[in-house]
Amino acid sequence: MSKKGKNLKYPSKFQNSSRFFLTLFCLSYFCLSANAQSQSKSKSVEKVNSASSSSAEVKSGSLENPKNASNEIDRVIAIVNREVITEQELRARMNIVNQQFLEAKKPPPNKEVLQKEVLERLIDESIMYQEANNFGVRVVDQELDGILANIASQKNESLDQFKSGVEKSGLNWEKYKQSIRRDVVITRFRERSVESKVKVTDAEIDAFINTQIKKPQSNDSVPEQELIDIAQILVPVPTGSSNSEINALKTKAQEIFEQVKNESEFMKFANQLTTKDKSIRAQDLGYRTLDRLPQIFVDATNDVAAGALVPRVIQTGAGFHILKILDRKNSANSSTGSSKSDSIFITQNEVSQIMLLMKQGVNEDDLVRKLRTFRDQIRAKTAKLEDLAKKYSEDPNVVNNKGYIGWVSPGQVPPEIDVALSRLNPGDVSDPFQSEYGWHIVQLINRRQTEITGAQQKEYARANLRQIKLIQATNDWIRELRDNATIELRPPYTMSK
Repeated sequence: MSKKGKNLKYPSKFQNSSRFFLTLFCLSYFCLSANAQSQSKSKSVEKVNSASSSSAEVKSGSLENPKNASNEIDRVIAIVNREVITEQELRARMNIVNQQFLEAKKPPPNKEVLQKEVLERLIDESIMYQEANNFGVRVVDQELDGILANIASQKNESLDQFKSGVEKSGLNWEKYKQSIRRDVVITRFRERSVESKVKVTDAEIDAFINTQIKKPQSNDSVPEQELIDIAQILVPVPTGSSNSEINALKTKAQEIFEQVKNESEFMKFANQLTTKDKSIRAQDLGYRTLDRLPQIFVDATNDVAAGALVPRVIQTGAGFHILKILDRKNSANSSTGSSKSDSIFITQNEVSQIMLLMKQGVNEDDLVRKLRTFRDQIRAKTAKLEDLAKKYSEDPNVVNNKGYIGWVSPGQVPPEIDVALSRLNPGDVSDPFQSEYGWHIVQLINRRQTEITGAQQKEYARANLRQIKLIQATNDWIRELRDNATIELRPPYTMSK
């Protein structure tokens, strides 16, 4: 029963979804700029050279994607090989980025700094797309129709219904199709050029485990600490419960407390309870130092001997806790050389979500209002997340999972989701927030401590090393593409150093 370990962010089964998230990132990210791109994306070099250096009317036409003419006068600010970027396009993208900072309640960077960063991102997109075409990366009409049909199916619509909705929003259907085609082309080119070439060796994995997971510690410098093995029975209090409901749950917890007083095998009794009542949670927290326990647990267990029950029910924001001290020992007395000496424990969250994509012609304020309505309905128990997700969520997996993601560890999901989950108690629903994949609300169903094996440590190391290498390889790849591209910026715009 002896356990010890340390916290670790570990991506497990959710890593299987990484490919989906990568593709979804491109679809959502590039669609953000589709409005700006549709106004004036590319023209031949001859047309660009004839444009005024101070202003130019961006006309329809692209070497790859014909687009409708713009009725506005728009100034060309950059020429990237055979495509142009206009001031109107830059302003539109900056508005989107500023809105993202506003929603995240973070101050945006200096306007000049942000302007350069956004412009260079637009340049990168243009270079990647043109280079993809040079290498023959294509999305044929049949494939594009399948992608659009899949998007429609996620909205529980037929393709005709989806097309009608796009056109009702004021968008040209053919223009929308071409923007999706462009996004998929860039994604496939990056996958072929970078992702497939990133390799992680066994030696690198072993080195990562030894230096990052099993960090050597000097026994001479580490003070002796008490380790407490605590088990608990939790009667959760759902968010939005009335006072009468809370009192009923408190009575229920007190009744369980009276029963467990007479039980010699706490966890056996707890597991029997959870079988009969799915709302009750049973958990062995394992050996932990005091700094890894909630302060209310530390205070409650003070002077409680090993093998004894904490003499009262503890109430927290999560619900009512019945605690038992399974064991107490000093860190110096921990056994060495056992199979558990290298055990690592991670906090996992059981999660469901509703996700809406930021698409061409969609107003972000409307998305946020819609998600707030869903949040309020779930909190008021007038609707269930799975029902709302099945009807409205644009997560491509929602048809099969009704918004249920499952058990995930920190680092498996976008950091914005990790942050949102850290603020929730089981049963809570988050406020709307944005990640690079779209707008979300998440519900924390449950939380647990999980031990991972040596094999899982290797998977964790492999995933982390691959992510580090992928970021570096992508940056190097884009830098190489830029070095081989012809980029001309019109004053006052300049390249970042």
